[in-house]
Amino acid sequence: MAIQTINVGNLANDGTGDDLREAFIKVNQNFAELELNDAVAKNVGIGGFTVYKETVNGELRFRALQPDPTAPGSITFRISDDGDTLFVKSTQAQLVFTDETNTLVSNIAEPIIFKGAPNSGTQVTVSNSTKTVSIDSQLANETSPAVSATLNMQNNNIQNCGTINGVDISSIADIATLDFGGITNNVDSILEYILQVGQDVDLGTITTPVLVTIDQGLVTS
Repeated sequence: MAIQTINVGNLANDGTGDDLREAFIKVNQNFAELELNDAVAKNVGIGGFTVYKETVNGELRFRALQPDPTAPGSITFRISDDGDTLFVKSTQAQLVFTDETNTLVSNIAEPIIFKGAPNSGTQVTVSNSTKTVSIDSQLANETSPAVSATLNMQNNNIQNCGTINGVDISSIADIATLDFGGITNNVDSILEYILQVGQDVDLGTITTPVLVTIDQGLVTS
């Protein structure tokens, strides 16, 4: 039932308002309505601890906020100058990082520096606007790249290679490849190659007496 309004008429004693009996009936009913509808506070939000505790005889009761006596000095409270806001500050909050072997523990107010290993070329950037830490560890950034195990190229090519163990890769290609130019006949021996191409072939220098056999093929002309 809603709260009822007592009709007091237009003028005093003009007979247009509620009589005394009717007026006090409404008064009694209004008090009964108020008694049935004690004010009840409600905590909003999802999860967490509630501040409102209970209502007793129309009195709203809330839990007090205070630091945990088992951890003195771990948290402080402050009321704003206008009295409308309650500030809570943790004085012992910590950040914990681990690589599953080593653990880093730091006070929340102390900055933590992220950086790559020495000579790794790893670049670390942070963004306050996006609240992210980006780590760029491309091999191209390393000043002294090295591998600690067999490098599996998975049938991929190596391009723009300079030297291997100090040897120019282009000279290795010359050693490994014989360019026979415009020879159209089959060449079965080094002698045939010399006769048809007319080019010297350096067989190196024998510095120790050894038995060396050179198959010069069959001379047919």
